[in-house]
Amino acid sequence: MEIPPGEVLRYLGYRNQTLDPAMTGLIEECRAETETLIRPGVVYRIYALEKEGDAIRLPATALSLQSRDLSKHLRAADRCVLLAATLGLAIDQKIAAYARLDLTRAIVMDACATAAIEAVCDEVQEQLQAKVTPEGYGLTARFSPGYGDLSIVHQKTILETLQAYARIGLTVTEDHILLPRKSVTAFIGLEKLEEKEMGPPVNEGGAKTAVNPDRCRCCPDQTCQYRKGGNGNATQA
Repeated sequence: MEIPPGEVLRYLGYRNQTLDPAMTGLIEECRAETETLIRPGVVYRIYALEKEGDAIRLPATALSLQSRDLSKHLRAADRCVLLAATLGLAIDQKIAAYARLDLTRAIVMDACATAAIEAVCDEVQEQLQAKVTPEGYGLTARFSPGYGDLSIVHQKTILETLQAYARIGLTVTEDHILLPRKSVTAFIGLEKLEEKEMGPPVNEGGAKTAVNPDRCRCCPDQTCQYRKGGNGNATQA
C-alpha cells in the first residue's frame, strides 16, 4: 500500500505552500519508513438497521445509539457495515520514540500514519463496494465515533461486537481511546440504488459502482483542522 503524499501534506496543514528540499526529503523518508512498519488489520460485518427518529439499533448486537448526525448519515440506508481497522503497534512505538529524539520527524511520521490508516479504510471500502454492487447497493462515506454528536463512548461496544481484540489486536482505554492509536472504527451505510444511479462500468465484467462522496463533505464537523480545502497540495522549492 502506498501512502498518498497529498494526504500527508493535508494532515501536516499544508495548503499549496512551497516545500523546501529538506522537508520534501523528510516527508519521503517518513512515508517510506511508515510503509515498512505498518501491519494493517481489518474486521467488518454487515448488519440490518433498525431506525426510529435519532435512535439506531443493529439487531443481534448490543449496539444501541442515539445520534442525530449518524441517523441523518444513514437515512437512506437499510443495512450498515460496522468496521474496525488498525495499523498495529509498531508505528505507534516508532512515533513515540521519535517524539523523544526528533519532534519534527515524529510529527511528519504521525501524519504519514494517519494518511495510511485512511488509505487502508479506503481500500476496504472499494472492496466492499465491489461486493455489494451486484446487489444494487451503494455505500455512504464512513462515519466514526467522534464525528458530530456520535460519542466515542461507543468504541468499547463496537470492538466487542466485532471481536476486534481477538481478531486484529485492537482494544480501547477507559477514556475510550483506541489502542493502537492509529486505528479507526466506522459505520458505512448501504443504500439501495436505482439503476440510473449506479454509474458507468469500472471493470471488464461491466460491474457498476456508485460514487462514494468525499468523507470531508459528509462530516458535520465544519471546524476540523484537517478538512479538505483546495487540492491540499504543496509545491517544491
